[in-house]
Amino acid sequence: MWSQLPTALLAVATTILFAPAVHAADLESVLAGQVNLTTFRGLVKNHTDIFAKLPQGVTVAVPNDNAFRKLGNWEAYNESTIAATLKYHILKQVIGMPSIEKGDSIWASTSLTDEKFSTVSGGQRLILTKQPGGEVVFTSGFATRGTVLVEDLKFDKGLVQVIDSVMRVPETLESTARSAYTDLTAFVGALYAADMIDDLAKQKDVTIFAPRNAAFQQLAGTFEKMDKDKLKRVLQYHIVPGNLTHVWELKNASSLATADKGNKLTVTRHTNFIYVNAAEIIQSDILISNGLVHMIDNVLNPDESDSRPDVTLTTAQAPVFTPVGPTETGTTVPTPFASNLPCTVSCPVSQPTGAATTTGAGSGQGASSKNAGVAAARCTGLAGAGVGIGLAMGAMIAGL
Repeated sequence: MWSQLPTALLAVATTILFAPAVHAADLESVLAGQVNLTTFRGLVKNHTDIFAKLPQGVTVAVPNDNAFRKLGNWEAYNESTIAATLKYHILKQVIGMPSIEKGDSIWASTSLTDEKFSTVSGGQRLILTKQPGGEVVFTSGFATRGTVLVEDLKFDKGLVQVIDSVMRVPETLESTARSAYTDLTAFVGALYAADMIDDLAKQKDVTIFAPRNAAFQQLAGTFEKMDKDKLKRVLQYHIVPGNLTHVWELKNASSLATADKGNKLTVTRHTNFIYVNAAEIIQSDILISNGLVHMIDNVLNPDESDSRPDVTLTTAQAPVFTPVGPTETGTTVPTPFASNLPCTVSCPVSQPTGAATTTGAGSGQGASSKNAGVAAARCTGLAGAGVGIGLAMGAMIAGL
C-alpha cells in the first residue's frame, strides 16, 4: 500500500504518523511565560509536594506579584498556613472563564481538605462569579475578592487563572464575625450565652441563617426574659446541619431541616428577594471553615415555623416574636449578648456608635435598601481565637 502512494503524500503521512506527540506545557513553563508571577513561581518550586502531584483536570488560581504586595504580610505566614493557602488556590475541576454566564456563580471545591483548616466535605469552596461587565471574580473567606486578569492559560493538568488578590482561607464563624462581618457579633454572643459555640464549630457542612445585630436589638427585652434552654432552641432553629445550601439552591417553597429536632424552615422567593420563613436574606454565601452563613434581617422563631413574608411590604418584615420592653436599634438599645463575647485585646466590648456596619461582600445577594444602615456592636482589639489560619494576621488582611 505504502509503495503505491505518491512520494509527496508518503512524506506527509510519515510525518503525521511518526511525529512526536505535542504536549501542553507544564505549570512552571506556563507561569514563566507571564509577567509579575515571581512570588507564585517561587512557591511552586518550593512546594513540589503540592504541585508535582497535581491530578489531571484542575484549575490553578495564581495571584500575581501585586496581590502578594497588597497582602502585606505573606512573610508572616507559617508553613502550614502557606500550604493550606496554596491548596485553596487549586480547584478540583477545569473551569474555563467563558463557560460562566454573566450574573451566574460557580461554587467550586478546592484541594484544601486538611481538617485543621476546613471541615467542608470534598474540600473548602471558592465562589466564582461573572460580573455584568464580563470579568470573573473569585470570592473566598473574609469577603476577600480577586478579579481574573489573565484567563484560561492551558497547562498539562488543566487551566491557570491569574488573579489580583491572594484568596483568604475561611475561618470559624467567630473569627469571621469579629474581623469581617461585624453585624453578626450578637449571634456569636448568643451562641456563647447558650454554650453552643464549641459544638457548632465542630460540626461539618453547616448552613447558618444568622440574624444581624439590629434583629436582636429589636427584641432586646424579649431576650432578657428568655431562659437558656429557650435561647438554645431558638439558635438551633437557625442552623441546618450537614447540608451546605448555597443561595441559588434555595428554591421557592423548598424546606430545610434544622438542628431544632428537624423543625423546618421554608424558603420563599419573590422577584429579587429571598426569605426563610419571614426573614429576608440580606447577605448570602459567607464562607466559614465548616460551612457557610446567610445573614438575615429577623430572628427566626421555632414556634412560628409557618410564618411567611408579606411580599407586598416595602419595609422590613415585623419580628415573629412578641417584643417586650425597648425595641429600638442603633445607639438607643444596647446589642443583646454583646457582653457574652470573650474579650481579645481590650475590653469591654464597645457599643454601636451609629456608623454604618461592616458586613463584608458576599457573592450574590446584598443588603436591600429597606434593611440598610444599622451599626454593629463589636469587640475591640484583635480578631478572635478561631482555629486554622493564624489569627494574629487576621485583622490585617480582612479587608482585601
